[in-house]
Amino acid sequence: MKVLVTGHKGFIGKQVFDFLSDIFDVDGLDRPDDIGDFADVGCADYDLIIHLAAYAALRDSVDNPDKFWENNVEKSKPIFDYCRKYNTRLLYASSAGAYSWWQNPYAITKKVNEIQAPPNSVGMRFFNVWAEEGSRDDMLYEMLKQGTAKYITRHKRDWVHVMDVVRAIATLIPSSFTGTIDVGTGQMTSVIDLANAMGMGHLPIKEDTPNEPDELCANVAPLMELGWFPTVNILDTVIAKTVSV
Repeated sequence: MKVLVTGHKGFIGKQVFDFLSDIFDVDGLDRPDDIGDFADVGCADYDLIIHLAAYAALRDSVDNPDKFWENNVEKSKPIFDYCRKYNTRLLYASSAGAYSWWQNPYAITKKVNEIQAPPNSVGMRFFNVWAEEGSRDDMLYEMLKQGTAKYITRHKRDWVHVMDVVRAIATLIPSSFTGTIDVGTGQMTSVIDLANAMGMGHLPIKEDTPNEPDELCANVAPLMELGWFPTVNILDTVIAKTVSV
């Protein structure tokens, strides 16, 4: 099987690219800007495209909505058109934010992509993806770990480990599933509980977060019906690491 992974040097994309390279013939495109040249590589006979290249910093999208629209929507169109033309299987990164898409420009781009996606595709609604190492500096887990977070919130989030995301993608590849699907754990952990476990519970609590939902929790039943299940709980991992130290 010949596979293309976009965003293959990013936080999630690198893990997906490395994992699949041991199984399939895999090509990579790195950043959203590279997708503008997709017509040049689109002549390749891909059996599957995993589209992960996008800007993902929610709060940055509020300040730079045009940048997010250009990169997340406009630069996805050539890939979507290719997959529609050749009926190529497509797995693309959506977001839990699509459930409340009106709250910020980032979520809007994800919802628009779900609407314009070709028939033979899966919009993977990623919840809060994390990893012990390799997370982006603007991700909350990483900011708490590095001590760079300025505040915490009362939000409750579904934190899914990046390798569970990789396993979810591997599960979806041979399936006939189409549409959108949640990729999370089905359990919420509050930001306050996570911060306390990481020794950052002293941070001030920001009460006003109008561009972000208060709670997000994945419905993992569809993925579990395909044979997938989550293996890592963020709070258990943090507590175990703290105890071992």
